[in-house]
Amino acid sequence: MRHPVAQRPVAILAYGSLLSHPGPELAAVIANRSPCRTPFPVEYGRASPRWGGGPVLTPHPDGGPVDGALLHLADGIDLGAAVDMLATREGLPGPRGVVEVAGFAELLVLTAALPRNLPGPDMRPDDLARRAVTSVATGPRNGVAYLRAAIECGIVTPRTVAYAAAVLEIAGAETLEQAERLLA
Repeated sequence: MRHPVAQRPVAILAYGSLLSHPGPELAAVIANRSPCRTPFPVEYGRASPRWGGGPVLTPHPDGGPVDGALLHLADGIDLGAAVDMLATREGLPGPRGVVEVAGFAELLVLTAALPRNLPGPDMRPDDLARRAVTSVATGPRNGVAYLRAAIECGIVTPRTVAYAAAVLEIAGAETLEQAERLLA
């Protein structure tokens, strides 16, 4: 007689836009949130088509651990459903890019780990700022909005302060919200 193996509760490690905008499908099944520092370094290392080509956070060896959150999913959400919801939210063509995070014995923790696509020279704060500023023309989902939301969530990487300062300088603004308005 076989006994089913109970699945550990599932959580998603969020450290970017997922914190403030989990999307309707995930938002409906988030039972609880708890603060969590990423167990891996994170930096603005990916130009995202979903954010108008603006820089977004991704695991990156030049970064550092950042404050994020564990999004605890409701009981009954199995691993397959959690992977599918996270992949859909991140615009992935299937489960590729969704990975399990080790070190959480009582939880099964998933995160989106999209690959870096900004080479080293494109990661200077002024280059990140130019990408973010250019992305504002694509609409409300842009690099400046992403940077502003990350800072509002308490996410600070080694490049954040210089990157934000470069955006403000280019826009001639005092705040990122003002910069986005001026650039739009």
